[in-house]
Amino acid sequence: MNNRPHKPVSMPSWRLEESESEEDALWRVYPERQMAIAHDTATLLIRGDEGSHPDMLNKVKAFVDAEGIHTLAELWEGTDPITLPHSLFRLFQVREQIHLHAEDIGHLINRGIDVLETIDPYVVGAQVPVTAETVRAIIDQILSGSFQGVLAQALERAASLATLVSAGLLDWVEKGEGGSHNHSLSALAWCDVAKELANCAVRERNGLLA
Repeated sequence: MNNRPHKPVSMPSWRLEESESEEDALWRVYPERQMAIAHDTATLLIRGDEGSHPDMLNKVKAFVDAEGIHTLAELWEGTDPITLPHSLFRLFQVREQIHLHAEDIGHLINRGIDVLETIDPYVVGAQVPVTAETVRAIIDQILSGSFQGVLAQALERAASLATLVSAGLLDWVEKGEGGSHNHSLSALAWCDVAKELANCAVRERNGLLA
């Protein structure tokens, strides 16, 4: 059985142009086209315009500036897990958690490094350590459409952070320690986030993430 996620047919540029605000967002007017729009907006942010319509990327960026990236994140959330738009949704979740709990997540990352018997070679060999600040900076670039790096590496770094946070949280719970860690941290299933982002990174390296 072929488990490769199906990418809906792209929306024509003129259809995407109809979305000018959250109130008349195209996926609200045409809910049956949500998946196509989710993939198209994610592709524009990550792959660029590809010359099909010079203004489309700028229109998506302007929409994000006006309405907030959370509006698109709600759209991306409903897509299949190992797809480009869902990877952006997971990155959005990670960024939100870092924003809300930066100090705690930094502590959990350090704890995760201490307790993991094996650590992703990418983490060990990285010139820039995996920290909440560095990962959030990368995610900010991705979600703003200004990222110029290698997406697979960015997804791997975010997956590594999620793995370390998950390990740190598990160690904290197992030892029954008190502390300032807000229980909402556990609401985000960090292990699942790590697996999904890692799988998306593999698919991206194979040129199959769409």
